[in-house]
Amino acid sequence: MKKIKNSREPLYPDLRAQEEMKIFHIARSFETLGKAYLTSYGFLIIFPSLIISTAKKGGLRAPRHLQKELNSLSILARQALNPKKLTNKLKHDPLGKSQLPDLFISSAKFMEQIGEKELATLYNKVSAYLSKPNNQRKYDDISQLRKEITDLIRFKEIYKELFEILKNCIEENSNEAICKTLTDETKKTLSSFINKTYLLDQIFSLLDLGLQGLYDGILYTAYLARAAEIADYTVGRTEEDEKYLAEIIDHQAEMFELLKRIEETNNQLIKDHELDDFMGQIEEESREFFKKIRRK
Repeated sequence: MKKIKNSREPLYPDLRAQEEMKIFHIARSFETLGKAYLTSYGFLIIFPSLIISTAKKGGLRAPRHLQKELNSLSILARQALNPKKLTNKLKHDPLGKSQLPDLFISSAKFMEQIGEKELATLYNKVSAYLSKPNNQRKYDDISQLRKEITDLIRFKEIYKELFEILKNCIEENSNEAICKTLTDETKKTLSSFINKTYLLDQIFSLLDLGLQGLYDGILYTAYLARAAEIADYTVGRTEEDEKYLAEIIDHQAEMFELLKRIEETNNQLIKDHELDDFMGQIEEESREFFKKIRRK
């Protein structure tokens, strides 16, 4: 990131050309992240609906919609694990051309069923943005969506409610439906963190910040898909293309800021060994989850 931002090599004869090449590298960076994080994006997209559903017992009220959401996630996971599809089908628009827009829709339908209408509306808006041709994705739409995301993606209290349910599963042998789904290994993992409120608070805060960053990353990746195709050459560009590239140059600081936040979050996770161990255990259980889906 620093190399791109501070690049001073005279690769092109004028400043505008250098700026456009910088934008091309930014766009390709977001494209690469989009492909690398495709499954993670999918899991984190359904994450809010799953935790809210668990806390409110929504899965019991709308099992069919929940299953459709999980089926859509399974399709996305298969796309993410197929190198040929990533290269040949998703190309420079890995989010818009993947299962991701459909996953947002299926998640929105499930959230409608469990009473989360505002979140459902937001998910439908994000899906609509991703589904547009890349030359119709406007920066102003991103700005508005980011405001709504910041207002709505705040689940710290829900996390606490859910953790209390899980805590009761371990300490009181509760008959809650979720308790029956916990493996012995999961119970062991949760038991080691029950009394570490300082760590749980850190995890809950990181989850909210991470989710907000996730959606920012999704929106910018979709917005920059067009730049990944046109920013490194001038032949065939239209007047609209030129305006689009100028718009990116005007707002590139925000994109660098997002990359900086992602870098800082990753560094924090790497340095915090206790948190890293916990998240590693969660990741391992997620792998088992996807294995079960693929077997079906």
